[in-house]
Amino acid sequence: MAYRSGSVLTILLLLSGMACSAETAGDQSGALGSTLGDIVKMPDLFTGMWGTLSSFVEADERLNVPFTAKAQKYVDTFKYKRDIPYAGESCTTPGLPISMRTGPIKFTYAPGLISIYMQNVGNARFIRMNQQQGKTSPKYYGNSVGHWEGDTLVVETVDFLPEITFQYGVGKGMVPAQGAIGTANPTPPGGAARGGGPDTAGPGVAPDVVGGSGVAALAKAIWGPHGEGMRMVERMRVVNPQTLEIQTTIYDDTVWTKPYVTATRSYRRLQKGISETRSWDGEPSEWVCTVSITSFDPETNTYSDKDPAEMVKYLDKLGR
Repeated sequence: MAYRSGSVLTILLLLSGMACSAETAGDQSGALGSTLGDIVKMPDLFTGMWGTLSSFVEADERLNVPFTAKAQKYVDTFKYKRDIPYAGESCTTPGLPISMRTGPIKFTYAPGLISIYMQNVGNARFIRMNQQQGKTSPKYYGNSVGHWEGDTLVVETVDFLPEITFQYGVGKGMVPAQGAIGTANPTPPGGAARGGGPDTAGPGVAPDVVGGSGVAALAKAIWGPHGEGMRMVERMRVVNPQTLEIQTTIYDDTVWTKPYVTATRSYRRLQKGISETRSWDGEPSEWVCTVSITSFDPETNTYSDKDPAEMVKYLDKLGR
């Protein structure tokens, strides 16, 4: 009898200790995205992959917001084309938010963690679910925490390295020329990617880039340094079985006088049997980066790789 009583007492003490630990930590067990079973309760981000329907750069002057005096001084001396942040020999990632826009992305889930493989940079980013933001060492993809607000995944990211490729806005009064810069599988200023993928222009390419209208011209973008306190908030929502929308807001009071809200970007689900390209089955592929800039030539309907110096000459020829 004493043995049984001792066992009961031990169990009660263990249960009491577990309850105290949960209360101390701020029990998140009921928050969506915390348990293995939550995979069937969340919107389906995870089947297949997602290909962006937009350029990786913002190209609409209407998105510009007022600069701070410091940033305006920088912008006034910015040299288009020659100040494009071309890749270095290490083929470094451009970081966020551009890496989310350069090609197919793949969501995966584990309890308390959503991962996103960004194929055209060959890297993954990690979103800790239902946790405090905290403070970490700066990273190219920052420190991301997420939670669900109804059917929308809200992700807040801080702690960015200063080296990320950071867009201030779009040059005013710049008329896009024919022959926009694009890639067969869109690649950021960080370099050209090599690997498995579509055998056409690619599901990640907006029609305006492929067609060479210049709407998404890389040469129009203004690039510069961000502040130490830069913060990014993404709202990701599956609006129908084939479409994901991501709205991104960037907060940086060293660059803008108010938050910078980017265009809401649409992504199409890439999955075997529903994709528009012949070879794309929605499975992630290995991706290897090589240093070059890929340009689209509308006259020959082909793509070619150029080193940074040649790309500047190419842009000059186009009259940019």
